[in-house]
Amino acid sequence: MPSFSKMLSASSSVLLLFSYAFSTLATPVMQRPSQFSNITGPQGDQRGIYGRNFQPQDIATSTLTHILYSFADCDASSGAVKLTDTYADQEKHYATDSWSESGTNLYGAMKQLYLLKQANRSLKTLLSVGGWTYSQSGHFNFVTNAGARATFISTAITLLEDNGFDGIDIDFEYPSSTDQGNGLASLLSELRSALNAHAASKGDTTPYLVTAAVGAGPVGYNYLNIPQMNSALSFFNLMAYDYAGSWSTVSDDQANVYGGAITGFSTDKALTYYLEHGASASKISMGVPLYGRAFTQTTGIRQPFNGIGSGSFENGIWDYKDLPRPGSTVTEDTNNIASYCYDASSQTLVSYDTPNIAVKKAAYINSKGLAGGMYWELSNDKKGADSLVATVARELGSLDSTLNHLNYPGSKWDNIRSGMGGSPVTTAAPTTTSSTSAPTGAGCSGVSAWSASAVYTAGMQVTYGGYLWTAKWWTQGETPKVQDSYPWTQVRAC
Repeated sequence: MPSFSKMLSASSSVLLLFSYAFSTLATPVMQRPSQFSNITGPQGDQRGIYGRNFQPQDIATSTLTHILYSFADCDASSGAVKLTDTYADQEKHYATDSWSESGTNLYGAMKQLYLLKQANRSLKTLLSVGGWTYSQSGHFNFVTNAGARATFISTAITLLEDNGFDGIDIDFEYPSSTDQGNGLASLLSELRSALNAHAASKGDTTPYLVTAAVGAGPVGYNYLNIPQMNSALSFFNLMAYDYAGSWSTVSDDQANVYGGAITGFSTDKALTYYLEHGASASKISMGVPLYGRAFTQTTGIRQPFNGIGSGSFENGIWDYKDLPRPGSTVTEDTNNIASYCYDASSQTLVSYDTPNIAVKKAAYINSKGLAGGMYWELSNDKKGADSLVATVARELGSLDSTLNHLNYPGSKWDNIRSGMGGSPVTTAAPTTTSSTSAPTGAGCSGVSAWSASAVYTAGMQVTYGGYLWTAKWWTQGETPKVQDSYPWTQVRAC
């Protein structure tokens, strides 16, 4: 999901692998250019618990590393972050929830996400703030004000601690000036520093996560301060979809990796821009749509159309689980890495990703050294062998195994503070001694030297500069050094 409706979005390491949502909230690149090994993450929309009847318990967690719970909102003036549906988030009682237990306790989807984390220690959850609608309403106007940014950060961290999240995702679509782009970068940097301090205050050595949804076209990235964002972010979530839709002049691919001669959009073109402007490939998760965009009264791909027809929950948008449409023929373009189904009798074409195309996208992710896959949104996926999330995760290989956070002593909820009644759990790593003094010859026999081309996951060890290093999380091409934002811990001298 990014699907409950709240939305969940997921990532395979993604960062995002589910998003709570009833319906796809994706929007056109023309109007808002498109929202881990490896990570694999979906977005989830809190609204999904309603019309779609997609509950947290329905999430298949084995192929996910991160879940983005969407969307919280923020005040355009003060910057304060707030939840948008406290019933779905914190109050709804599920069948396993008691109405008579003592204390002040968290319920709703957020409790269920915490329980998923307890059962799956490598599953991380992030609270996603913003989204298309709130962004377009000016709710991120505060980013140019340092005081309002501080309020955003303090209220976001309170929500994180209260409700048991592992990080904050910011979905600002999109900065419309250099000042706003720099303001967003400052917000991310300040949030990164504040979360590091928050972790240190609790004795946690596993970093909290900071991620951002970014667009795949000029409207989305023209004003971004990418180098500063790269330093602050755990991941960029590249919204590599919505390249074509109702706003287009012809029916076309909505999530093609290459090509895009008519729309002007392709994932490879967007990725190239980010890499050339300061983003690390290992910090970019590539969006994969779990929905299709429809075109009616058309004779085929890249042909005129007149209308978008009906959809699963919204006109012109079909959940992946409802595709291909009955009576249609599926075409896979392996050159551009795109696919669609077409029904000649109804003259309806739907652009969406098939499992074969998902395999090719996973290969692209691997070939470029990206962080993983991100999906909008989880409730739209199929189950079993045809699941796009599972397909990408399988092709990525080993997934991120970094531990999540379960220790929230500052939560206002009794059951979160107590770890749902168990013993408090720490996410602190075993104590190690770091040193910046000259190597003393302690020996690192059998440990390979660090390689810029190799992929390392949490717990893997290398030697570099006369020291033994342990990877904190997935990394490639990042030189070992002692720095909080870096993926390496210096263990001892060799």
